[in-house]
Amino acid sequence: MDGIKDLMRKRLSIQHRGKNMIGSIVMNEIKSCLWIEKVDTEIQDEVLTWYVRHNKLFLKTVDQKLRIQIFKEKLDIIEKINQKLSDIWYKMEIEDIIFK
Repeated sequence: MDGIKDLMRKRLSIQHRGKNMIGSIVMNEIKSCLWIEKVDTEIQDEVLTWYVRHNKLFLKTVDQKLRIQIFKEKLDIIEKINQKLSDIWYKMEIEDIIFK
């Protein structure tokens, strides 16, 4: 039964390889690593705003403490993100986190 679920998840991930999907997976992993509470989608002013371009994650935040914390743990966060993406069968890997 688990093989069927894995096959279905793999097929779905092949179909939905958009940057928004990858970005949402990445942001969920960052929020879980840094213990950031998830904000409702209806509220516009989130703690982090992001986009993915050329295998790099661009982050924008006004919280300086959070920026420093992400910078200190950057390599661990990138490793966890890439592991999460490979678990869901994405071949794309995040190479760097850049602050805007």
